[in-house]
Amino acid sequence: MDAQFWINAWIEGRTAFHQSKYNEKLLAYFPTLSPTQGQSVLVPLCGKSKDLCWLRDQGLVVRGIELYEEAVAAFFPENAFPSPTITRHQEFVTYESDGVTIDCGDFLKFEGSDSFDFAYDRAALVALPESMRKAYAEKVQTLLRRGGKCLLMTYEYDQLELQGPPFSVDEVQVRQLYGQRCDVKLLDRRELKVEGSRLGTLPSLREAVYQLTKRH
Repeated sequence: MDAQFWINAWIEGRTAFHQSKYNEKLLAYFPTLSPTQGQSVLVPLCGKSKDLCWLRDQGLVVRGIELYEEAVAAFFPENAFPSPTITRHQEFVTYESDGVTIDCGDFLKFEGSDSFDFAYDRAALVALPESMRKAYAEKVQTLLRRGGKCLLMTYEYDQLELQGPPFSVDEVQVRQLYGQRCDVKLLDRRELKVEGSRLGTLPSLREAVYQLTKRH
């Protein structure tokens, strides 16, 4: 799986991962991380998610990273933002408007360390095959400040029943990926019914929500 896979998914309209409203788990659990105005939040593989708007409205400084530039460009007019300022630097094109910045490029090449108070991962980790998850998780942890927190959502199902993405990532895998540098706390796990997507064909599907807190 490479960058072109996801670019083709956007071009061909295979974007069931994009939601037309705020994510309910975001609204329920992000406030439990105790964010305060002016703190920063990283949203990897953000697409054109409306969740960016909700995070901005909480007074947070929002930084999304997305591979497909047309999704980035569409986010701002679709959500009635002023026309963004667009800059190009190294391997990224950056769009910025009214408290939201989205960098277009490969997340694993995004530079920085100890930069963000929070991270929000609704559909990023589960979008990646197992071979890419370790590098992704390391990048997220590198970008979080010490004591920084990540709200992570995953799916759990019998991987033999469906060829991802989205992939099944269970608690054992989450703790393997994040446990050496973060405290991992399970906030919620429950059966999930999904209409109108490939996940809806599964006989059993659960969604889990975690709080990751970076120790070092």
